[in-house]
Amino acid sequence: MPFDNYVAGAVARELNTALKGGKVERVYQPSASDIILFVNTPREKARRVLLLSANSSLPRIYLSDLKSGNPQNPPAFCMLLRKHLIGGRIAEIRSVPSERIIHIAADTYSELGVPERKTLVIELMGKHSNIILLRENENPASSDTLSGGIIIDSIKRIYEDMSRVRQILPGIDYELPPPSSKMPPIIEAEFETEGTRAAWDRRAEAGDYAPAIWYAPDGAMRDFHVFPLTSYAGFTETRFASVSEMLETWFEGKESGNRLNQKTADLTRAVSTRLNKALLKKQRLLEDMNKAEKADEYRKQGDLITANIYRLERGMKSVSVLDYVDGREITIALDPLETPAQNAQRYYKKYAKAKTAKTEKRTQLELTEREIDYLESYLVWIADAKTDDDAALLREELASLGYVRRGKFTAKPSSSAPKRLTYELGNGFSVSVGRNNRENDALTMKTARPFDLWLHTKDIPGSHVVLSRTGNAENGAGTQPGRDTDPADVFGADTIRKAAGIAAYHSKARGSSNVPVDYTYIRYVKKPAGAKPGMVIFTHNKTIYVNPELP
Repeated sequence: MPFDNYVAGAVARELNTALKGGKVERVYQPSASDIILFVNTPREKARRVLLLSANSSLPRIYLSDLKSGNPQNPPAFCMLLRKHLIGGRIAEIRSVPSERIIHIAADTYSELGVPERKTLVIELMGKHSNIILLRENENPASSDTLSGGIIIDSIKRIYEDMSRVRQILPGIDYELPPPSSKMPPIIEAEFETEGTRAAWDRRAEAGDYAPAIWYAPDGAMRDFHVFPLTSYAGFTETRFASVSEMLETWFEGKESGNRLNQKTADLTRAVSTRLNKALLKKQRLLEDMNKAEKADEYRKQGDLITANIYRLERGMKSVSVLDYVDGREITIALDPLETPAQNAQRYYKKYAKAKTAKTEKRTQLELTEREIDYLESYLVWIADAKTDDDAALLREELASLGYVRRGKFTAKPSSSAPKRLTYELGNGFSVSVGRNNRENDALTMKTARPFDLWLHTKDIPGSHVVLSRTGNAENGAGTQPGRDTDPADVFGADTIRKAAGIAAYHSKARGSSNVPVDYTYIRYVKKPAGAKPGMVIFTHNKTIYVNPELP
């Protein structure tokens, strides 16, 4: 259900009651189409968060309780709003009758200290949605404050080649969009019942709203409105105390998955591109190494030319000689422009070059294989990201490694460290999981104790997993095992199997079965000097085969 004029009128009325007289303290622009105003309200003596979105598929406006990140580099429109609105007091919030347009009027001061009024207009019209900042027209042609004003700027500029009907550009007069009598089909169906439209108009005039969301039998949100919808008489209905609460529940439920997918889609694309390049590089290195395997053949050919040099003359294109290894006759190509000695030297040079290339290619192959594992690990963590902070932390880490660039609307991760992902096994043991390489390093190298158990899928990209004992744990808890103590004697075979299942789940092999998982004491896990985050070496390990499973 998109915003209709009844919902727009209801939320405008609610916002006017809540924010009138409030002072605009901050302005954020967390995405290309969203604006957030922080308003200090004198009535409640509290800071309220007003979200405005000109998103083409989910345009909306409501009071929100959610925190949103602030881009490191605020966009130009955000800076413009800060210049004109911060410090201003909200004078009135009104909706345009029969339209999905809301005006937020704020009393501010010019740079010279002269009082002036600015109006922030949000048009909730699907793909034509927009957020526009106006200043008062000094010589208004009409006294209607809801249709007049000079455009300062907008979050989406509309040029003549985009629309001949109505342009939205700085410096021109603001005009309301052409009126539309079209309503959503479900509302048209409601109006087929005689008297419904008139009853809704009366209730809207009186502010008698009943905001609700209807849920389908499978639990999915089906629709919302501020008036009862008879079309959903058989659906589960949830009523809300305020219009904003209803809208936030609806839109956050609809957008959270989309927003997270949008934030991680470019990460997946960038990492996948780098991974494909690394895989191609590995293939080429293997081909080069196969060619370099001919190094010994080149040396043998040089030796055979030298041994038979008395038979050779300049100008010969080839020579047939007996192979001293197996006595077979072989033919060696010669350069007729070179002397026999020069031909021998040419094969020796090929031998030296191939031998050097073989060593270099092997080193490059090892580095490339490490990078492939590294990138595949990130694809696992990107797919596992559950919150905006998870995505922000991954983006920050990938940007620091040069894999992606920090985007225009990249928000900083929350200042408070996210809670570590931990599973309680129910018998006094807990399992902690790293969700990126920095968490892996912190978990393995700083947090874990020497005789905690470290687990990782064998030769498969995945998270570092640490099995810890608590004071209430069974199987030798509270005692420090010796160097040769079998971990099964300390943690129990069943506990290790559960922890290994978690490690397999948080790996590339999540969809597989019988996954090999290495485990060893933390004391045997080391980080090589200069290694990338998350890279470690370990010894004294054992391997267990499990199916990926969470407790």
